[in-house]
Amino acid sequence: MQPLIYIGILLAAGAARAEDGFVIHSADGRDKLKVGGFTQFDGRFFVDNTNSAAVDQFGFRSIRPDLQGTIAEHFDFRLLPDFAGAKVVLQDVYADIHYGDAVKLRFGKLKVPFGLERLQAETATTFVERGLPTLLAPNRDLGVQVFGELGRVQYQVGVFNGVADGASGDGDVSNGKEVAARVFAQPGLGFGVGAAATYGQKNGTMTSPDLATFKTQAQTTFFAYDPAAVADGHHWRATAQADWYRGPVGVLGEYVRSVQRAALGTTASHVTADAWQIVAQWVITGDDATYKSVAPKQAFDPGRGQWGAFDVAARAGQLSLDDNVFADGLADRKKSAQKATSFGVGADWFPNKSFRFVLDLERTQLDGGPRASETSIVGRVQTVF
Repeated sequence: MQPLIYIGILLAAGAARAEDGFVIHSADGRDKLKVGGFTQFDGRFFVDNTNSAAVDQFGFRSIRPDLQGTIAEHFDFRLLPDFAGAKVVLQDVYADIHYGDAVKLRFGKLKVPFGLERLQAETATTFVERGLPTLLAPNRDLGVQVFGELGRVQYQVGVFNGVADGASGDGDVSNGKEVAARVFAQPGLGFGVGAAATYGQKNGTMTSPDLATFKTQAQTTFFAYDPAAVADGHHWRATAQADWYRGPVGVLGEYVRSVQRAALGTTASHVTADAWQIVAQWVITGDDATYKSVAPKQAFDPGRGQWGAFDVAARAGQLSLDDNVFADGLADRKKSAQKATSFGVGADWFPNKSFRFVLDLERTQLDGGPRASETSIVGRVQTVF
């Protein structure tokens, strides 16, 4: 009953419609609850399709209500479930304690502080799917993080259960934990530059191997480990990252290296994977390009000659694995390529701050394996409320 009583008090105290959600707050502003969310409806289609597993289809990528709140001014929380795919996944579930910008504490399930594009909000990425370096970056994990801002520098340091490259986790399969640290500076003129690293111990099992699977923009697998392989020891990652947003132009780039010890029976090896990408964006209507997406200055209103914001984008990237993963038989040779090189172009229409229409075309060249190269067209209708 207490939560219901508390919400009732907030309702009585006051409510407001914000640009990014519906906010219920107390009279003094120390307590508030924001209700928002977003949906992403995608269409994926293949050009010259020779992969029988690649099916043209429509589907929801995300259906996420978003609850965020503050209690007694210094205690924040967030609950972000996802109902896409007719199942429930808790994406973010965390709480913060803060008494200033310099030092804050966060604990729960959250994004691991590492990849620049991974840390970008799902609704703000330039392309429908993130690029190849994000496949090597951890996604969400359970842990504790200290973070804050010191002038123009942001920092994050945390301890987590540890997840495979590109993966999220809701538990752990071994005693080893993973440490993550990131620093990102914004010296001015729209520039940002940073670096991050993770280090941990992973020991998988046959039921939970704790190893990565890599997918193309159209979500078909181009690399997987042998089904009998497991993580077996140290795993570290490092990344260099930078972006530049100035008026209608934005550029984002990052490089990631991941070194994972894996074993198959009595054979064990350190597998090194490297990935990089460059993403460029131009808002042709003159609206500002930012790391937090494009916010049209004028909402769609044909009667007044207002059409919202339009942008075009391009990116190039590559992910490659060393010879060890194939020479030692760790890769699933039926599914795996040794190198993926992608080139993509895209266009977006933002009729207002709540709607976005995306259309991307990408070519992924696959080398060093049986998988044929892939060309895909992916579209998205996104709503944010």
